Amino acid sequence: MASSDSETEQPGLIWELVALSDYRLPSAPTATSARRGLSSLKRLFGRRQPARQGPVKSEDELHRLEPERLDAITSPIDWRPAAQLLQEALEQRSKLDPAWFIISPPAAGYADLLETWAAQQAVACISSPSYAIVAGDNSGWLADLPTDDTPWVLPRLERCWLRHPAGLGLVRALFDRLLSGKLGFGLVGCDSWAWAYLRYVVPTQAVRALTLQALDGERLANWLGQLAAGGSAELAAGSPTNLPTGLPTSLPTSLPTGLPVAHGPRRFRHAQSGTLLLAVNDDDEIGVTSELRYLAAQSRGNPGVALRLWRSRLRSEPDKPEAVEAEADDESDAKASEESGEEAGGKATDKAGGKTDGKAVDKASDKAGDTVGDKAGDETGDRGGDKAGDKPKVETIWVAPAVELELPSGLDEAEALILHALLLHDGLPTKVVEGLLPHARFQTHSLLLQLAAAEVIQSEPDGCWRVTVFAYAAVRSFLAGRRFLVDAV
Repeated sequence: MASSDSETEQPGLIWELVALSDYRLPSAPTATSARRGLSSLKRLFGRRQPARQGPVKSEDELHRLEPERLDAITSPIDWRPAAQLLQEALEQRSKLDPAWFIISPPAAGYADLLETWAAQQAVACISSPSYAIVAGDNSGWLADLPTDDTPWVLPRLERCWLRHPAGLGLVRALFDRLLSGKLGFGLVGCDSWAWAYLRYVVPTQAVRALTLQALDGERLANWLGQLAAGGSAELAAGSPTNLPTGLPTSLPTSLPTGLPVAHGPRRFRHAQSGTLLLAVNDDDEIGVTSELRYLAAQSRGNPGVALRLWRSRLRSEPDKPEAVEAEADDESDAKASEESGEEAGGKATDKAGGKTDGKAVDKASDKAGDTVGDKAGDETGDRGGDKAGDKPKVETIWVAPAVELELPSGLDEAEALILHALLLHDGLPTKVVEGLLPHARFQTHSLLLQLAAAEVIQSEPDGCWRVTVFAYAAVRSFLAGRRFLVDAV
């Protein structure tokens, strides 16, 4: 059932470009928050909980989806529509703006958005400098920046500084050139944690800071439904009208009609309760459920985090060989009955003008239809159509209960400094982390391995350690509780 906050959500909107100060975090459903809070108190005080009714589908009955299957059900983010939206906004920007900064929450993927825009507009996309250049001689990198009137893109400003006395010169020089008009218009992406720190280092108040509005329950349901339908997020609508010169505070796009359907209906059901959470290419219409609202709140409206959490929960029932064999036997029986019916019908036609033929064929058809109907019903309770009626079968995807990772007990200042450094720079390699922190290198390395073993951080293909999306909410709360600087989104 939809919660009472549905009136504040705008149906049909997914990507919306807003000022950073207008970012609004989605709120969790009241009932869900209260229930989870009560469960935490019961665990804390050791109160014995009454036996609950068993789940509709236990974890043992389900298995995780293969990567190829997972990508087919929840396709990766296609940033082309959002890039088109960004272009429409840029066409109305003030010519006095030296640059726009697109602020990205961790793992949101907005750097990919800017790279997509650069490819669409055929403008220069500036590669991030190496850490050696950031902390050393950066004059060559700065000299290569475009100085004419052509736009350029720098997707990752967080790679242009280090929290170290020798690591701030490049970003300061970059801002000096931007604000003095020595460079063409720049579109710069920056991680939200880096931006929170850089506010105290460079004059960020002199430039426009924008972001994509948080995905609330309504937006998230529309977006996940489109991904599951086999299409990307919506094509951007026509150019916005009646916008003031400069920053548009709201740039909505509407959902398209007639998205290409690559498969039959899909239903996403909660494995614990059996509740229908999402229906795709289906006649069933459901409101935004509290479970999707909670996912929006858990991810803080971050599309990259929400998609990772959603994908990690998707399950399916494993194939049962004995069921396949039984279905094959049923189909053979149906085929044999149909063939015998046709023979009997042919003989009856020769002898009695075809009267018996119709009954034999009808009987065989009924049996074949019943077999197909039974097969569909055995595979999933949602598959209600039979072959004769040409009603598409419904595919059921099960959604495991949400899990919130809890940090290991005993984390102290040393771990907090590591986690904070990783978030400020959107990840760092081992040697750079060791050089930024006041601890002995072997101690920092040991703590990195301990945090990785607890699944709080992970080493990624680019060689950087990053806070995992599953631990991010807990890490952010941990740092805020110790009064560390945190981001605004």
